[in-house]
Amino acid sequence: MSAPSRRPVFVTGIGPITAIGTGRDAFRAGLRAGRSPVKRIDRFDPSPFRSQVAAQVDDFDPLAWMPPKTARQLDRFSQFGLVAGRLALDDAGLRPGEGGAAAADRIGIYLGSALGGIAYAEEQHERYLERGIKAVTPNLALAVFGGAAPANLGIALDVRGPILSTANSCASGAVAIGEALGAIRAGEIDAAIAGGAEVPLSPLAFGAFDIIRALSAGSNDDPAAACRPFDAARDGFVMGEGATLLVLEAEDVAVARGAEPYAEVLGYAATSDAFHMVQPRADGREAARAATEALADAGVPADEIDWVSAHASSTPLGDIAEARAIALALGARAAAVPVSGTKALYGHPLGASGAIEAAICALAIRDGWVPGSANLDVVDPEVGALLPGLLRDRAGRDGSYRRILSTSFGFGGLNAALVLGAIDG
Repeated sequence: MSAPSRRPVFVTGIGPITAIGTGRDAFRAGLRAGRSPVKRIDRFDPSPFRSQVAAQVDDFDPLAWMPPKTARQLDRFSQFGLVAGRLALDDAGLRPGEGGAAAADRIGIYLGSALGGIAYAEEQHERYLERGIKAVTPNLALAVFGGAAPANLGIALDVRGPILSTANSCASGAVAIGEALGAIRAGEIDAAIAGGAEVPLSPLAFGAFDIIRALSAGSNDDPAAACRPFDAARDGFVMGEGATLLVLEAEDVAVARGAEPYAEVLGYAATSDAFHMVQPRADGREAARAATEALADAGVPADEIDWVSAHASSTPLGDIAEARAIALALGARAAAVPVSGTKALYGHPLGASGAIEAAICALAIRDGWVPGSANLDVVDPEVGALLPGLLRDRAGRDGSYRRILSTSFGFGGLNAALVLGAIDG
């Protein structure tokens, strides 16, 4: 894709729910603290599993955000989506149809999730086995599908534009943002609430990843050290839960209502490895193509990228394949560009990850600071040779970050890349 004249799209609000903080300010403070929230799971007994740690969102009380009746009607997946959307709108200062803002029927909702309401379904299935069908909540059928969270958000906000639920494994959140970008550019809508939500911490869902040895199992006695992006001792990802939604607005609409944007979403692309359901292509070729096409879509040369927010899930195969992909996509720039894998700070909330990382990119552009790669004690030698600019300092780095590449990858060889940039003028 090229970058013809088209509506610029701004990020004007972010709504994070993560293990290090809920809401923009708490999330920003958690990033700055540089401490891993990973701990032994206490939602269920993890002792049957190889991996026994996760990044839980422990401070989320739905009654702080919604009436008791609403909280009872919604499962945690939809609760996360509803609250993340409201946080993003509040941060943007946007009220549909008021003060120059987009009308309710010109705002879309794009929400990605790998598993949707599967944890709730698991809970209800246990009720069924113990007490029969009459013990199952009547709203089960309305809660488990991936579109439940965005639909509930749309109902709560009276937002009547298109709703799209993306289920692209761990690339889901980035794909949702990319699809919203395309719709706004095309003039189909004027604004969107876009991102991801994930609540995978239930025995069956967690155990499914543990069975295939995708999860870190070597740091059960030291949970904070379990997620080790790009580290030589990495042994799998650390499951997390969370959500983040962004408010995206066409430039003309954002300017008309006096919004104060964080950044511009400049480019997006998605590709598929067409190779394996779990293993990435070792050469990183198709992941690199996603980044290259996102840069082309953005009209940004590789040598203008100031930071790479890497997917860096902390898996042995994934991190090296990603390093090769970044090196292929950026060419000579890969020898100098700063790169961070940030998941040690909030775990890996699957389909929400790309949206969380897009919010980090938006904050980085506004604040002039990027987080480092926590737990990166001994860099994998091949990764270090490909990406010598890896940021290892937990304190992060101050600087001017005008053009940022963010990468996301998922099971099935699903690749996505976003390019965010500072707003000129």
